[in-house]
Amino acid sequence: MASVAQANGSHKQQQALWQLDQAQVQRICEAKGYHFRDVKLPPGQTLRMFGWQMLMGNVSCDAVVHHANRAFTASAYCQARQRLPLEVVQEVSAGIVKQAMALGGFGSEHLWQGHRTFRIDGSSTRLPDSQELRRHFGCSGKCRAGCSYPTAHLLLLVGAGGVGIECICSPLRTGDMTHASKMHQHLQSTDVLIGDGLFSSFCHLHVLQTQQLHGVFPVHHSRKVVWGKHAQHGYNRRWVKTLGWRDQLVEYRKPSKRPKWMSKQQFDQAPQWLLVREVQREVMIGGVRRHVTLVTTLTDSLKYAAAALIKLLGERWTIEVNLRSLKSTMGAERLHCQSVQGVKKELLMYLIVYNLLRLLMLQAAQRQRIGLDRISFADALMRLRYGSDWEIWVDLKTNALRSGRIEPRVVKWRAKPFAPMSKPRAQLRRELIEHRKRAAA
Repeated sequence: MASVAQANGSHKQQQALWQLDQAQVQRICEAKGYHFRDVKLPPGQTLRMFGWQMLMGNVSCDAVVHHANRAFTASAYCQARQRLPLEVVQEVSAGIVKQAMALGGFGSEHLWQGHRTFRIDGSSTRLPDSQELRRHFGCSGKCRAGCSYPTAHLLLLVGAGGVGIECICSPLRTGDMTHASKMHQHLQSTDVLIGDGLFSSFCHLHVLQTQQLHGVFPVHHSRKVVWGKHAQHGYNRRWVKTLGWRDQLVEYRKPSKRPKWMSKQQFDQAPQWLLVREVQREVMIGGVRRHVTLVTTLTDSLKYAAAALIKLLGERWTIEVNLRSLKSTMGAERLHCQSVQGVKKELLMYLIVYNLLRLLMLQAAQRQRIGLDRISFADALMRLRYGSDWEIWVDLKTNALRSGRIEPRVVKWRAKPFAPMSKPRAQLRRELIEHRKRAAA
């Protein structure tokens, strides 16, 4: 009976990973100019095994061998992953994103006043302690040498329905704005980008306007905002027009120094003053009334009401939930590959499986006729991991409506009674051996 259940579960996973078609992957390899011998682990089979490995929580390569009934060794599978071209994985990921968008991720019910909306945010992930990763990604400066692990900076772009459009992996000391302009290639004219205050700079707003895109961001904490014609707006801004209570058009002055992520040509072509709109409203956040101030390129107050803009900005928090699903629920908070190319492929495979889960959730939401935000991501993951074949169309678990929910950010479990690592492991090992020698003497 156990073997039958295992076979059913395996078949369901194959059904869910239908996008990772071996023949399609082979065609992508040939189109990219990659040719492989007739081996046990061709690119299509390797990609599917790679996807199953990430689906199960980034299990060991030995687990993949057992899943494949020992058709190959762990060493052979590891070498096949290294041979898998990164361009091929990127092409497969782009195809799955396109399918998720066509399925309903950008349907009319997901549009905001006729605009598609995207969310962008930065994060990080821990990496194995190898010399190659240390040199490329770097380590945190808060820890002593030899006591920290390499860390990669992530920049995630999410579309409607929580579809992960792209995740850029870069060294730790990389700002969120460094690759933000690269994300614009996935956007079309009139799309709206939502992010935190780091994306509200003059230069980024100018780049959005030149590409006929729009942005809605909180005003950066370093920018002083005052209201009205007779207020002291300072040197870097000037008042243009009042649109309503705490709603005004202002102009931002071009900074004197060009940011590193912006080309010299773009900076030279930028105007001296940039017209934007500032809105401030009082909202209830965590049981406390707070003032929220945003800046946007949507300057038409008749078409875009101030209250609607504030509500749209509040939806930025959904990308934090998407990051939690990708990192904490699926396990991408810590990667296992020890090479730069391996880390990028591993992270991309996480994004592929994440979008496959989003496809499953989109189908469930349409079938159950409820909002996508009500479908449980964790239940979709467990169903894909352990569900049997006859359960493939069973409704997914729905989350209760918990508006205004407040939870303290505390740790419930008691920490281990070990001291934090303050010296390199080799030095600690030598001190422990010398201590035992002295004790034995």
